[in-house]
Amino acid sequence: MDGSRTASEPGSLLERWDERGLAIACLVAVCGSVTAGLFGLSVAWQMPFLFTAVYAILRSLVPITASRRELADLRTEFELLRRDFDRVNSSRIEHYSDAAAFYRAEVDYLVNRCPSHMDAWYMRLETPDDFGASSTAFSDYFQAVLDWAHAGGSVRRLFCLGSARMSSGWTVRHREQTRHLRSYSIREVAWPIKADLMSMAIMDTSAVFLAFTVGDRVQGMRIEDSEAASYFKSYFDRHWENAREVTRTPTR
Repeated sequence: MDGSRTASEPGSLLERWDERGLAIACLVAVCGSVTAGLFGLSVAWQMPFLFTAVYAILRSLVPITASRRELADLRTEFELLRRDFDRVNSSRIEHYSDAAAFYRAEVDYLVNRCPSHMDAWYMRLETPDDFGASSTAFSDYFQAVLDWAHAGGSVRRLFCLGSARMSSGWTVRHREQTRHLRSYSIREVAWPIKADLMSMAIMDTSAVFLAFTVGDRVQGMRIEDSEAASYFKSYFDRHWENAREVTRTPTR
């Protein structure tokens, strides 16, 4: 029958020999005790039979073979639980209370984690130049992305045009300044809401950096989870496909 042990299985053989050994130990203990009582043997001669009796009693209370199986089952269950725990807790979320910490973390990820591709969405009313003038950390991050693209990294950068300052004129100038970067693509999308929205950077399909403007402060978070990254990438792809490409002037 499926799932049952056959007579030839090692576990069944071990159980039978274990039971036979226990029966023999009990028989020896009984016979030895009777003999010691009949012939008046000294305590020293009776000790081996006493130890044999104690062994038989303990073996009856604690079946070793069954315990081994139970331990093996517990070990298997523990491994399954640990695997499920690792899968559930594979996501890592880290919060950043200010712009400096957030943009330093992005630069650190580019330098030390070495992703191959990055999708970035800039959604602020002011231009990156204006924002960089008020935030050294952002300025360093913006330049670090350009340096990373120059070193071979692939970048798709989407700029949101939501104000007179953040207009097509800036993106055209930025495209001219970066026309030598062959793996650096730029597109722009109009956004009528007159407010700073959520900016994002997706590293491969492994991590997502999200920046939020709260009052006059920038706060952010990093989500390291491949499934979450794939959601944001799909969201980015839909906007990228419908955005206007900012073409580069051919280099001479």
